[in-house]
Amino acid sequence: MKRTKKDYPSFNLFSIVGTWESVNLNPTVIIYRNDKEYLLSIIYVSETTKQASPATYEIRQDDSQYFISIASKRLYVDYDSVKDVLSISSLGDYLRN
Repeated sequence: MKRTKKDYPSFNLFSIVGTWESVNLNPTVIIYRNDKEYLLSIIYVSETTKQASPATYEIRQDDSQYFISIASKRLYVDYDSVKDVLSISSLGDYLRN
């Protein structure tokens, strides 16, 4: 079966590299490249100790969507280049910092 343009994500991972802040007060997200992989780190901050602890996940591709796997659950990553808004399923929208 020949793959068509609709089988690929609508954006390049390089375009979302950077630090992103949640519009819903969810943890900050950092996206970066490590060799050939793109990684997404979620920075959790403890309310009691005020210490930050990152959790890092590889961004993978399934057909036309990017996703990360957290505890056997997929969170899909999408990007609106016109609005410069990153969306992560179940975490909501993020603005570039």
